[in-house]
Amino acid sequence: MKLQRGQPKRGHARFPFATELEASLLSPAGKARPSVKLLHAKTENISAGGLCIHTTRPLESTGLMRCELRLPGVPVHIPLLVKVCWSEKRTGTNQYRIGLQFVV
Repeated sequence: MKLQRGQPKRGHARFPFATELEASLLSPAGKARPSVKLLHAKTENISAGGLCIHTTRPLESTGLMRCELRLPGVPVHIPLLVKVCWSEKRTGTNQYRIGLQFVV
């Protein structure tokens, strides 16, 4: 779908959301390989469609990832299935900003 001039870029409203997230890449269907811890990140915001994270490693938009959100005061982590939508290097830092889309 092509965006028209003046049309909002986002499909969902974003809300500030700061917590920790861990992610691992899932193996492709039919491939027997354990999932490997890929990264530790901090979240920036969340929406009905996904979330934005900050990390020191870039991510390619290939395959699915299993993530776990850590919430303060909650003894269990919240599991998520996501895919990488976009990634950008932050100017002057060794950090990346990455958009993750929830897969339902």
